[in-house]
Amino acid sequence: MNEPTPPEVGRWVGMGEALGRLALGTVAAAVAVGLLGAIVAWASGHTVAGGIAGAYYVVGCLLFLVGMFPSGGFSMFRGTITRRRPTGARQEPIFLVGLVLVGLGVVVDLARPF
Repeated sequence: MNEPTPPEVGRWVGMGEALGRLALGTVAAAVAVGLLGAIVAWASGHTVAGGIAGAYYVVGCLLFLVGMFPSGGFSMFRGTITRRRPTGARQEPIFLVGLVLVGLGVVVDLARPF
């Protein structure tokens, strides 16, 4: 009889899918923030590149700070402290998205393609 093989277990199993989702989310955030910055800059009469760079800077810095802020077990939904976890940076890689957006802001700010 042909027995089914157990699923692969290891530290790096599923890492490719997770990195793909992170890259897709980062690209979607970059496009959305860039589009919003371009619309605001165009509507206010400023340069489009400056608006895009500013939006990347502001949103990127906010995401970086939120990603690095220690949670310490505080629940925003319940407003109470639940089981204490070690205080430290969150486990979500949202700060990486923030760093990418700040980097894109620098590139757009220096290149001024628009």
